[in-house]
Amino acid sequence: MERSFDAITQLPVRNQVASTTSRLLSARPPEGPPTRPDPGAVVAGAIQELVAARLGRGFIPLAGLFAAGLVASFASAGPGLWTAAGALASAAVMLAYGLATVQQVLGRPDKPWMTVAGIAAVVPLAYGVYVVGWLGLRGFTVVDGATSLVKATLYVILGVWVLRSWLKVVEVRRLARVMASNIDVDGEWE
Repeated sequence: MERSFDAITQLPVRNQVASTTSRLLSARPPEGPPTRPDPGAVVAGAIQELVAARLGRGFIPLAGLFAAGLVASFASAGPGLWTAAGALASAAVMLAYGLATVQQVLGRPDKPWMTVAGIAAVVPLAYGVYVVGWLGLRGFTVVDGATSLVKATLYVILGVWVLRSWLKVVEVRRLARVMASNIDVDGEWE
């Protein structure tokens, strides 16, 4: 009697999940006074959540611009390849900048890629200005019909959204520096 490969690989996982679940359900809470959480860990967790939320919102317009750039490059209408490449570069820089922020809050030493992320921080800003100014506002002056008017409006909206998201990521980094500087090495608030 042969078993399928999937059925064989699922057995240990099911047993492990069952044992973990039973262990968690049988665990009793510790007795005694509750312990205070480490302020450094609380700040690091809050900054991680803020960075993740800001990056998640910032990737939405970049995904839209990447898709618009790909469509435009296949239709060979306008600077589609630049739009798609700029969206990818901006997303990569935003991610690296956010990761560098979290690493600094966690107290990890600076690495070379963090310096590169700091220098490349100009890319999302320049890309957002390019989308708003060149693709969006310039599109209003070269109106060929209703479709070009709608495209120009969408480019302005997406470009402003990219700029706003980038400024939120920078704001979280500034907040992280202030919050991390007010925590003592022993984990107590100053």
